[in-house]
Amino acid sequence: MGPVVQVTLNYFNVKALSTSTTCFSAGKTSSPKPHPTVSNRLLSSVAPVPPEDNDEKEDSKDGSVKTTIEKQDVKVTKDKPWLLDLGLPSLIVDWRRMFNTSTLFTDVSAGITVGCIAVPLSLAIAVASGVPPEVGLTTAAVSGLAGGLMGGTTLAITGPAAAISLLVVGAVTEHGFESLPFITLACGGLQLVSGVTRLGVWAKLVPVSVIAGFTTGVGTMILSGQVPKALGLTAPSGLNPIETVGFVGEHLSSINPSAAALAVGVSTAMFLLPKVHPKMPSALLAVGGATLATRSFDLDVAAIGSIPSGLEAFQWVVPAMPAVEALPSLGATIFLIYAMTSAESLLSCAALEKMKKTPYKHNPDQELIGQGLANIGAGMFTGMPVTSVIARSGLNVKLNAETRLPALVQAGFVFGSVVFFSDTISTIPMPALSGMLITTGLGMLNPVEFKHCFAVQKLDAIPFLATIGGMIAFGLAEGIGIGCLSAWALNYDSDKLDLKEMEFPHKESDTQEEKTKESKSTVKEFGTVETDNMKLKARIVTLQTDNMQLRGIVRTLQNENKLIRDRLETVEIENAELRGLFETLTAQDSDGERSTKSTIGWQLKGPINFGSMFKIDDLIHRIEEMKADEKVIVLDMQETTAVEFTGVEELVNRLVEVADQNPGTSIQMWNCHGELQNALQQCDPTGRIARHCSTISDEAPYQFPPKEEKPRPKEVPYWYDSPNFRPDA
Repeated sequence: MGPVVQVTLNYFNVKALSTSTTCFSAGKTSSPKPHPTVSNRLLSSVAPVPPEDNDEKEDSKDGSVKTTIEKQDVKVTKDKPWLLDLGLPSLIVDWRRMFNTSTLFTDVSAGITVGCIAVPLSLAIAVASGVPPEVGLTTAAVSGLAGGLMGGTTLAITGPAAAISLLVVGAVTEHGFESLPFITLACGGLQLVSGVTRLGVWAKLVPVSVIAGFTTGVGTMILSGQVPKALGLTAPSGLNPIETVGFVGEHLSSINPSAAALAVGVSTAMFLLPKVHPKMPSALLAVGGATLATRSFDLDVAAIGSIPSGLEAFQWVVPAMPAVEALPSLGATIFLIYAMTSAESLLSCAALEKMKKTPYKHNPDQELIGQGLANIGAGMFTGMPVTSVIARSGLNVKLNAETRLPALVQAGFVFGSVVFFSDTISTIPMPALSGMLITTGLGMLNPVEFKHCFAVQKLDAIPFLATIGGMIAFGLAEGIGIGCLSAWALNYDSDKLDLKEMEFPHKESDTQEEKTKESKSTVKEFGTVETDNMKLKARIVTLQTDNMQLRGIVRTLQNENKLIRDRLETVEIENAELRGLFETLTAQDSDGERSTKSTIGWQLKGPINFGSMFKIDDLIHRIEEMKADEKVIVLDMQETTAVEFTGVEELVNRLVEVADQNPGTSIQMWNCHGELQNALQQCDPTGRIARHCSTISDEAPYQFPPKEEKPRPKEVPYWYDSPNFRPDA
């Protein structure tokens, strides 16, 4: 058997990448077959393989040597401690910004404007929830203060939400009003524990399509409950929308024209006034105008009636422990409200974070802590469950708020309205509140979230409609359960999302001197073609010296020398081609100096949906573990299968958060197929994440090999380094 020469390329640990090099065996040369897109992709260096006694090494049967870059499973060590300090160290820094004189006037005016919206809206939601009107005001005041100070989003406003009102109605109907403080307190306790133990990701397991269906269903049921009241009719409780339409049709002759006029007037004003000026407190003006008209024309309509005045409205209570036999059904109600308020809050805050960036980055765990304390506080004052409300928070953003101060100001405004203007509030006509709720319900019928879900995956219409139908036909809890089950059934995949890690070459330097030294070190480490030439020629000289002792195989050595020279030419070409990727991945600054970016990457395999939340959380934790100040994050998406809006949105939001927290970090997605491109367009319309599709016309920065795993390469040592080498073999 003739002597064999192998030249091993020292590749970096890049996952799922494979190239072929040339080997010579028995006087036969196999032509080099580099990867189609290997040009300007990798840097390799030529160095002899030291002698090793490895039983796993075998000679290549076909005379070729392959260099494979291994895949590494992501193993995450989540060493983040529990938030036993309730996140106070980071919050204190954010609190200090409230006293910045440059933003003080803007924040105070924004808080007052939001407060003007919060007062009538809290009254209306309390009425829709089947609780006394003052409960909505005390809840808004207490929860607004706690949520504003302790929440995980700077500009979020916490308070009663229309989407949760029907859950409160069901709870009060089933367990009685006296159980509401305990339900609110328990819900807040669960949220607080979830936030402290960093279980915020669990609250995201509710699919967005189900939340959108829940929102639409609540809007439908709000309309069903408020239309009769707006017309001055008293409808029996428990009617579904179809029965409500029938009831109104049967009692057309009993409609109160004054009540109907007030409701239509308020609803129209709330629809038109924002078009005149988006920052106008339309709810306050509409309800105030209706109240003034009622007094001026002495209209025969029902009013809110007497409410506690002054500090009497804020009565501290200790919720009574319910009976043991009531705990199972009460526990189910508490868990349902906890799940929906948490999901609604996190969804609202994620949308709010996209509207405007603040120095304090949105933290879902901190948000649950803030909402938990808000609900605990509300429960201690006989309040109702609350969430982070997107409507008032969005108005806060439009008013150019910068800090947490508007949330506190609006809470103070609500508190002041209860303490000092309770007599005026008691004269507000009920049809005016019904008109507000009708406008709110109409706005909930076409949630934006469903448009995105449907654009990404048409089948999301099934859980959306199943949730609505279940809520109307069977009830809120049943409808949500049906929607979740249908969503899980549609998105179930035995192949769960899998992550494989890629590591790219990088280096770090702080000064020009260090960069110069590293540049020399890089040249030494990877070697230039000339250095490689010298190494090979030195071995040739050694062989020629040994020629005196090996006269019988001079011709063989000459042949081998020729083969080595041929191999050197091949390596010279490969080095010229492959050095380009090293230069690309260790990108240069504008002045030509090498930057300190660290390029890392992962391959995602399997579906991306709401069931992938934990894997996405693992991925983000792994990225955060990196010590480099600047990163290039590369995700290979060629093996992703089904995509769903909830999962893709979570992945995009978390990656963008990483980029925001680390200036200079860039994110790239390679080999995106058409469905994923469409999903990214819905979740990231501004293109914060660079994406490259896998078609030939729009080639990715690097085309990964086919999906199947490549076998580990077999290495063959240099024949003259082999301890078993015998010239006469």
